[in-house]
Amino acid sequence: MRFYKVNGVEHKVYEPEDSLPEGMIVQSNWRDGNAGDWIRADDECIIQVLRRGRMHKKRGKNRVAAYVGTCTGTFSTSKTTKMDTSRRINIYSFGGDKKAEDVVIDRSDLNSAERMFISYLVMKMSPEVAYMKAFPTKNIKYAKVKSSQLVSTERVITAMKEELKPVLEELEICDNYVLKNIKEVIDSTEKDETKLKALFKLADILDMEDKSKTNVHQITGNIFQGFSDEQVSSAERPIEIGNGS
Repeated sequence: MRFYKVNGVEHKVYEPEDSLPEGMIVQSNWRDGNAGDWIRADDECIIQVLRRGRMHKKRGKNRVAAYVGTCTGTFSTSKTTKMDTSRRINIYSFGGDKKAEDVVIDRSDLNSAERMFISYLVMKMSPEVAYMKAFPTKNIKYAKVKSSQLVSTERVITAMKEELKPVLEELEICDNYVLKNIKEVIDSTEKDETKLKALFKLADILDMEDKSKTNVHQITGNIFQGFSDEQVSSAERPIEIGNGS
């Protein structure tokens, strides 16, 4: 017999050779188990269902799928899914091998709360305030940590770039403009430090640097919080280096 704690409560897992308590009813098909039911996993161990729910899928004929959660993991009730009772790092993740923080960081699609978070950033709110308005928390310290993690994810960075596109188009700033001006700095400067910084930035743009080390702070120096009406209305096309005007 094994014991695992979930939220401070100890739960049992019975091995195939263990004697079961008298009167215990065990569901032979774990996919039919509801919260509180004891079920037989595919490794023949007996474990209790702690939660059951449904999730919406983007693809497939059946867009709604059920899942069950135990003290060792979470499993889809799909016919192809096999349940065992080995303890996962993250018992709330289908993958099981990732911590909750890693799941948030690695996810590619924005959820509704993250879209709200981005919209609040564009409205010039600070990241922690935007996080507290978009997510169910009033803890400012927690919001600072979580918003910092969120703005470094690829999906949020990409979404923020999309928000910037209309303003960049108004200013007539494009990839060619940026590359051309960086090249002119490299060719014209005599200072090694300036040239080196320009080369590093060029390498970054051309994907020659490790993107996993790049974040919003490194790109902009701070979190983009939108343009004011005055900034947009007064936008002028930047003067190109070397054009003499």
